[in-house]
Amino acid sequence: MTTPFDKIIDAVLSGNGAAVREQVKNALARGEDPEKIISDGLVAAMEIVGIKFEHNEIYVTELIVTSRAMHAGLNEIRPHIAVENTSVIGRAVLGTVAGDLHDIGKNLLKLLLEAAGFEIIDLGVDVSPGKFIEAVAKHKPQVLCLSALLSTTIKSMHDTIDALKEAGLRDQVKVIVGGAALSPDLAEAMGADAYAHDAITGVKMIKKIISAADHPAAPLILENIFSGTSLEDLQKAFANLFGLDLMVVDSFGNLISSPGSFLQCSQYCPEVKKVAGSIGYQTVPLWAGLKDAFAYRCHAGLIEITYPLIGNLGKVGAIICGHFLLEGDCKEGECPEGIPVLTREKLKNVCRLLSFIGGRIIDLSQALAANRQLEEQRSSFVHLMKRQHRLEEALKDAEMNALQSQVNPHFLFNALNTISRLALLQGDSQTERVVGALARLMRYSLYQVKSLVTVREEVKSIQDFLLIQEARFQGRITSRVEVDENIMDSQMPCMILQPLVENACLHGLEPLKKGGEIIVKGWLEDDQVCFLIEDNGVGMAEQVKKDIFQMRSKPGSRGQVSGLGLPNVLRRLQYQFGNDCALDIESYPGKGTKLQLSFPYQKRERG
Repeated sequence: MTTPFDKIIDAVLSGNGAAVREQVKNALARGEDPEKIISDGLVAAMEIVGIKFEHNEIYVTELIVTSRAMHAGLNEIRPHIAVENTSVIGRAVLGTVAGDLHDIGKNLLKLLLEAAGFEIIDLGVDVSPGKFIEAVAKHKPQVLCLSALLSTTIKSMHDTIDALKEAGLRDQVKVIVGGAALSPDLAEAMGADAYAHDAITGVKMIKKIISAADHPAAPLILENIFSGTSLEDLQKAFANLFGLDLMVVDSFGNLISSPGSFLQCSQYCPEVKKVAGSIGYQTVPLWAGLKDAFAYRCHAGLIEITYPLIGNLGKVGAIICGHFLLEGDCKEGECPEGIPVLTREKLKNVCRLLSFIGGRIIDLSQALAANRQLEEQRSSFVHLMKRQHRLEEALKDAEMNALQSQVNPHFLFNALNTISRLALLQGDSQTERVVGALARLMRYSLYQVKSLVTVREEVKSIQDFLLIQEARFQGRITSRVEVDENIMDSQMPCMILQPLVENACLHGLEPLKKGGEIIVKGWLEDDQVCFLIEDNGVGMAEQVKKDIFQMRSKPGSRGQVSGLGLPNVLRRLQYQFGNDCALDIESYPGKGTKLQLSFPYQKRERG
């Protein structure tokens, strides 16, 4: 079955950003709803991409290309999404949690929320719990939106919500979580307020949460104002002045105190209808000074006034009074006994008194809310100070442990150089080469691991590593390194290739009795530096590949030289290049392993 958005889907799947933009323009020109283009075109295409990726039908490179194409379509739609409100209707903080660099769903939610009139604070990707807490404390949003695609980052969501509780901020913000790794049950288990499976659902949910309670303390404010018998006294005084019943409800419509005889008006309906005729279901104009209030007649013609209590906190409740008739609704002497009949002047006085009472309630509610907020901020400050103290203590412990375990590397390097020179003097060139390679490799791993290096430096380190392994395995392993000269000056993070080569040697080739071979190739393709690391070893199981791409480290998976396992290699690549890098693994038990790596060509400037 064809849909109006099939061409958009095909263009995204092919990774053709220009074609996606053109098809989106065509859809807009046809008058298609921008939200439908997003949900039934762009999002539908990425759902297909996700399924293909999950079934290993495409790899990370294709995932990146299709994602870029989808974003090209989003950028084309952005100016065409109508903003619903000229004023801000709410504030939301968005971010992808620590350990996850995916942002497609988050960016969709941001686009739709901005179109709906929300102020958005986007913290980006790989956001730590501390940054979320800082943003909530600083911007005071109604909603905090946490996004994650990787199942391994569910713990980061847990940690963020726990940190909010520890900082005393949890009750001040609603937390909505979303992403492919989650479900409603997981969201409930981690303490989130809601779960949204896509951006469009998320916007609807956030609007519902915002409208349900404009302020976290709103339902309690009126109860604090009308303590004891104060509301009953107000009701009696109002009844004595005008003969009308008064009711006060909170923001959810719940009664603050007994309604008195307010709800007994139905006993008068038959008689009122008989003498007043067909005047029911009409609105009644009120004094203009009673802002936002309205009056209407019931089916029998009795009038009821509702005055919403709206201040800086939003709606905190409403005053309702009634029931009465206006002068002229019935002939003199025929009006039902027990139902007040007000002149226009008297109705105006009722409105003025309601305005005065409502104004004082709003003033008191804002004062109470300010006091409550001050107490919450004081509590939050105390929590944050305690948290900072614990972090400082942990830092001191870490510094002490580092001092206790520190070994002077210069002594080790000097000792290795001495051994190398002695071997050379004694005519043992093989030992001299192996010890020299070890010294260079250790110096490189210790001093360069936090910096960017050239491909040439990285290749030299794997050549030293392979020299040591060939000497260690005595003919059981051979190696070839074939890297094009035109990529040698490109920049890359240190210790990226070495852990991949080490994994091939130790886990792929070491179990073999003979004939182990590892090949490393490097070349330039479409401004991308590409590497292939191939071995004919024992291969790896499907679950191991999944653990790597989900950045899940297991005990014993750390490298022997750098301490960096394959999950850390992928994470460091993403930190440096974001979505512009790729790491693919093709491996089957007993059939060897191919690791393909690519990242942008960035030539190091000399000087």
